[in-house]
Amino acid sequence: MTIHSYSLIQCIHAIYTTSSLPESGRPLAKGTTGMKDLNLLYVFEALWRERSVTRAAEHLALTQAAVSSALKRLRQEYGDKLFTQIGRRMEPTPYAASIAHQMLGALAMIRKADNSGSRFDPETSQRLYTIRTRDIGEVVCFPRLVSLLATAAPNIRLRTVFKPIEETLNELASGQIDFALGFLPSLETAIHRRILLKQHYVCVMRAGHPIANEPLTLDLFRRQSHLLVEYSGSGHQILERALIGAGAKSQIKLRLPQYLSSPHFLMTSDMVWCAPEALANTLAGYYPLAIKPMPIRLPEFEIALYWHDRFHSDRANQWLRDFIVENLSVEPMPPLPVSA
Repeated sequence: MTIHSYSLIQCIHAIYTTSSLPESGRPLAKGTTGMKDLNLLYVFEALWRERSVTRAAEHLALTQAAVSSALKRLRQEYGDKLFTQIGRRMEPTPYAASIAHQMLGALAMIRKADNSGSRFDPETSQRLYTIRTRDIGEVVCFPRLVSLLATAAPNIRLRTVFKPIEETLNELASGQIDFALGFLPSLETAIHRRILLKQHYVCVMRAGHPIANEPLTLDLFRRQSHLLVEYSGSGHQILERALIGAGAKSQIKLRLPQYLSSPHFLMTSDMVWCAPEALANTLAGYYPLAIKPMPIRLPEFEIALYWHDRFHSDRANQWLRDFIVENLSVEPMPPLPVSA
């Protein structure tokens, strides 16, 4: 730790040992003089991110008892429960929400200053990373990522979550989510991104489909029964618009929110499915599928890794995103030739 970062920590320590929080205007609990242990900031952050004592303990590499004890001290310091059990989640109280910006901002300042003289060691780190993605990302990207991390960073842990776009943006900003991975063009505000691969859509059907061995013309395409995977928060809404434009709206027989159940329906029907090429090729390794070029022109799209500007200089964040980009980036494949 550098002298500069140590001085900054002392400054922040002074802020958090005052008798009140300026933004909230709420005094600390009677008889307290403020936060004496900056480690409590990390516990607050972990609880804010994880909404669980168990997962916060995993994130911090502490026992649940240690986190529970720290939460008790936090409650004493601030005279508020801070986090309450609602169902299976520890949700922040209104007061905790009101001070979260200060608490997390202080930690960001500490990390930013300390990063100038510290390094992240992936070989020894026990960091838990949370990545927002869908089942397509888990199937196409994660097997290779997990395999490579087992050698490069054997103690690092990953957790995937799926959140609506608005929640994704908020949780990237708060640090509850480290990265988002997918086709998410609506993620813009204070967001950085790196493109991993550029993709085309293809038409997928079971290998025994009546038209599996025929050229897929536009007329033949529009007359098929279609399966559509839809989710309003992603960029894949273009598929429904394309089907409508091709005159196949009435032929959309099944709508699903997830990708991985799709091949099961294809195996027991004569439906066809417009899917990202990387996913189709991956699934074809497990199911007898026929993959054909789309008879309608669709723009290519980008699968990217996204992170918030608040964590752009964070060494742990930097290391994993560079690792992902280096190992998962793929040169774009040309689209399959379209049948006349």
